[in-house]
Amino acid sequence: MSIALLGAAGRIGSEIRQEALRRGHDVTAIVRTPGRIEAADGLSEAVADAYDADSIAAALAGQEALISAFSPDPSEPIEGKPERLRQSHAAILAGARKAGVKRVILVGGVGSLWAAPGLLVVDSPEYPQANRGHTLANIEILRGLREEGDDLDWTYVSPPRRIEAGERTGIFRLSKNDLLRDDAGESRISRADFAIAVIDELEKGAHVRGRFTVAY
Repeated sequence: MSIALLGAAGRIGSEIRQEALRRGHDVTAIVRTPGRIEAADGLSEAVADAYDADSIAAALAGQEALISAFSPDPSEPIEGKPERLRQSHAAILAGARKAGVKRVILVGGVGSLWAAPGLLVVDSPEYPQANRGHTLANIEILRGLREEGDDLDWTYVSPPRRIEAGERTGIFRLSKNDLLRDDAGESRISRADFAIAVIDELEKGAHVRGRFTVAY
């Protein structure tokens, strides 16, 4: 497939990019500044502003799918990030619609998963309060897709509590809305295995117009 990838230079986006190329897909990395990504067969770049729908639409011309692992610049003040997250995702979805790209996969947040019956991760005692504003914005984005996303073949992917460097094993579990933990009580996955799950979803479409999470 021809895939546009936002956030292609980030830690998660880099793994998604490499996994897609490994499987023979053509990847267009949508970047703010060209030349940051190492050249590879099947990889091209398009420059766009993630906060501008017209710019994104132009970069999406001719693409079959959009994967977004975009998040606001970590150097920006934390108190402004929730609104920046809302602005960017509004532009990303509007750009996809304008370009006629129906298949959209968004890497979202963990906070909207159920930590226990009736208790969201964002409301659990272990969740950092500093992340709450950002998390509530992600919850709004997911709610908006569920309520107004019928014109898109969207999928929202929530990571576990920890997503980190590690091996590409291909061994993990999926859940729709519940936080996954391993036998030691840890909720975690490597970025390489998370990328496998994202590209599996692109190829198989098991969660179209839905959300899933992945962890060991």
